[in-house]
Amino acid sequence: MAWLQSHQSLREHPKTRKLARRVGGITNAIGILHCLWWWCMDYAPDGDLTKHDREDIAIGCEWEGNPNEIVDALIECGFLDSDPGLHVHDWWEYAGSLIVKREANRERAKASYEKRKDSLRADYAQTTGPERKKERKIERKASEMSDSKGKAPAKFPFRAAAEALKAGDL
Repeated sequence: MAWLQSHQSLREHPKTRKLARRVGGITNAIGILHCLWWWCMDYAPDGDLTKHDREDIAIGCEWEGNPNEIVDALIECGFLDSDPGLHVHDWWEYAGSLIVKREANRERAKASYEKRKDSLRADYAQTTGPERKKERKIERKASEMSDSKGKAPAKFPFRAAAEALKAGDL
């Protein structure tokens, strides 16, 4: 789960106050901004909105009105920069460290997966040959020697199965 910084000064900031006048109040403005920023973390992690149309951005803001109205308001109030292309203003200043951390986590997870994958391949190779076939035969014999409740009558059922295997009874 990701998070981003939300400073208490956001409520009184002149840009937020301007946006509030355009969207029906300060709580709407703060909600719209947070929804936009959360959406960007998933769909525009670099803050670049050029590959998204205005409707996508409005959906990200949870804006039910005309998409042009909210995007224009965000540009006019300084929350989005429109030259060149549409970008979240100062995105790297606020979300950059999170983006870098996500990328580092992704790389670490990938390296861990590759290491685990190689280990699993080695384990699989060790458990598929003739030795594993003998082990399974012993396990089956021990299972057959147990009573109906799944309890082994002998103190060491695998030893008995191994002895049966050596004797040629398996």
